[in-house]
Amino acid sequence: ASAGSDQKDDLLRIAPVESGDRVIVADAKGDVFAYNLKSGKRLWEAELDMPISVGGGANDVMVVFGSDTGKVVALAVDSGKTLWQATVSTAVEAAPSVGDNNVVVRSKDGSITLLSAKDGSSAWSVSHNEPDMTLQGQSRALLFPDAIAVGYDDGEFAILSRADGRQLWKNQVALPMGRTEIDRMVDIDATPLFADAVFYVATYQGRIAAINAKGGQTIWSRKFSGFTDMSIDQNALYATDASGIVWALDRRTGEPLWRQSALAYRGVTGPALSNGKLVVGDKEGYLHVLDPQTGAIVGRLRVSGGLIDPMRTENNMVAAVTRDGDLIVFDLP
Repeated sequence: ASAGSDQKDDLLRIAPVESGDRVIVADAKGDVFAYNLKSGKRLWEAELDMPISVGGGANDVMVVFGSDTGKVVALAVDSGKTLWQATVSTAVEAAPSVGDNNVVVRSKDGSITLLSAKDGSSAWSVSHNEPDMTLQGQSRALLFPDAIAVGYDDGEFAILSRADGRQLWKNQVALPMGRTEIDRMVDIDATPLFADAVFYVATYQGRIAAINAKGGQTIWSRKFSGFTDMSIDQNALYATDASGIVWALDRRTGEPLWRQSALAYRGVTGPALSNGKLVVGDKEGYLHVLDPQTGAIVGRLRVSGGLIDPMRTENNMVAAVTRDGDLIVFDLP
């Protein structure tokens, strides 16, 4: 299926988003397409007339996109009809997080804004000083019943009150170090993971860590550099580092279980778990299937165009967008 115009700019991370039996994707020009997840039939198309550089966020009712101009638009997932529009401080470089009652939007300047899912009105907005030089894109904020978790571009991971945005606790996962602005980049661009009262957070040129959700104390931390999304199962945390090496770390201790270096320097995406297998894509247009227990490459599939990180996995299916503008959905036996 088509995902609109091609996305050959390496800075774009316009990932597909799933809502029920639909997969929804946008292109850089702001054209949005919805397809049946199983058949690939196009269900609707909408034109937002705004530039987009990241994917959307969705629940069962709406899908929300943010633009490079700070405009936020909510569309009905069943028709593509515009439900509401809002404006935040600056460009949106992370997929919005959509709950039943609220939408959380991150802005390039570090602001976090809580919008009403009903009409897009702003409940509150809090600011955060970000470094002048950062990687393109940001990690998605995580929305919980009473809190919001966010990883900033200065290596800080924080929990905010959902009621008013005040900071409940923070953990400085990595400290900016070095003589130049480039050396000091420690962005948290991989969306943090949450499981069993523990957050898992990775930074660029810094560290990967497990953090206690109750008070923000570090459980374990090790040197790491990454910016692509991670995956997790009962035993391991899976992450791709900045050089393209795929790692499995013990969730309890952070110790490496295995590393797969055969895909280094191929522009490898973050790992996605599907039906008991680990899947990564690369810029050459290959999907690689890894054994989560050993890291061994057990399968490979060639698709047209390199794959854009992050890929999405739900319902034992994997959805990905290629740099040629194709949407690919597949399941693994």
